[in-house]
Amino acid sequence: MTTREWVLLNPGPGNTTRAVREALVTPDLCHREAEFFQVMRECREGLVRLAGGGDAFTAVCFTGSGTAAVEAALCSAVPRDRTLLVVDNGVYGRRMVQMAEAHGIPVEAIRSDIFTPVNPADVGARLAGRPDISHVALVHHETTTGLLNPLPAVAEVAARHGRRLIVDATSSLFGEPLDLTQDGMDFVTASATKCAQGISGVAFVLARRSALEALKGQPRRSVYLDLVTHSAMQEQDNTPFTPAVQVFFALRQALLELEREGVDARIKRYAENARVLREGMARLGFTILVPEGCRSSILTTFRLLPGLTYDALHDAMKRRGYIIYAGQGDIRTYAFRVANLGILTPRDMEGVVAAFADSLRELGLRPG
Repeated sequence: MTTREWVLLNPGPGNTTRAVREALVTPDLCHREAEFFQVMRECREGLVRLAGGGDAFTAVCFTGSGTAAVEAALCSAVPRDRTLLVVDNGVYGRRMVQMAEAHGIPVEAIRSDIFTPVNPADVGARLAGRPDISHVALVHHETTTGLLNPLPAVAEVAARHGRRLIVDATSSLFGEPLDLTQDGMDFVTASATKCAQGISGVAFVLARRSALEALKGQPRRSVYLDLVTHSAMQEQDNTPFTPAVQVFFALRQALLELEREGVDARIKRYAENARVLREGMARLGFTILVPEGCRSSILTTFRLLPGLTYDALHDAMKRRGYIIYAGQGDIRTYAFRVANLGILTPRDMEGVVAAFADSLRELGLRPG
């Protein structure tokens, strides 16, 4: 059976190059041999270099989705006698609250609606007079809606109050500007898929070395997701558990391609993709739910047109080779999401808009 090639408009995994996919086809290799550890080291060093971390940071890899890296950072970083403050304005902020609760970490949340970025002043007000709060956790890009939270301002507030920041950058690292070295940011998590344009299965934490060193000797909350254990063994070219060997080979290739394109150039390409998509969809009559000024360049949430259901639109687009993404929760009833990451280009996004127009005609709706 031949599998059809799709244009993926979901927020990761995105479309990858043939070279990345072919990198998976490597001879069978034991994960405790020098040949694998060389690949893992190249990936870890490449991640730090491309993220601009310099000598102050290291990369700690996990076999799992981006959620694994987020949970590893949360359950490893917060001391037993301290509280975590989470910014909750979407599904992934809420998930961090759930992770803290699952690990018995005292947690509080600053909540706002899913279309509004957090106000950094609200973070400062909550931290004032609360020495029990040691860390602030923030989702940089909430793919619930395509909302971009003001990461630099929140990091500045956290640093001013002497607190440290845990950043979920799963869907923004290498796709949105992010200054890893800004004071306040200790742990930034992401995955091999999304904007790195690799294959799903490897996630990582970019950790400030001084913050990681401070965790040594702290009782661990998890066996598999303990940041200190993984870091210590990876620094010695070792691993506590069996990693996704072939996925690391694909990640190495993806990082070579990222270095060739350039992080700034990739960010600009994604931004141009989003511009072409949004202007084209506006001509078809679609409106964007997230206000201008706090939209990411990676994903857009569009309101469904009157008389149009997500399932009908999804199936019409899929018949044309395009995979769009439903809204999460109640949003599914009135909106849908379109991502523009991966190897897609502005010209590809013109094809996306044309496919939407054709789908609307098929469904009996006049575009625009």
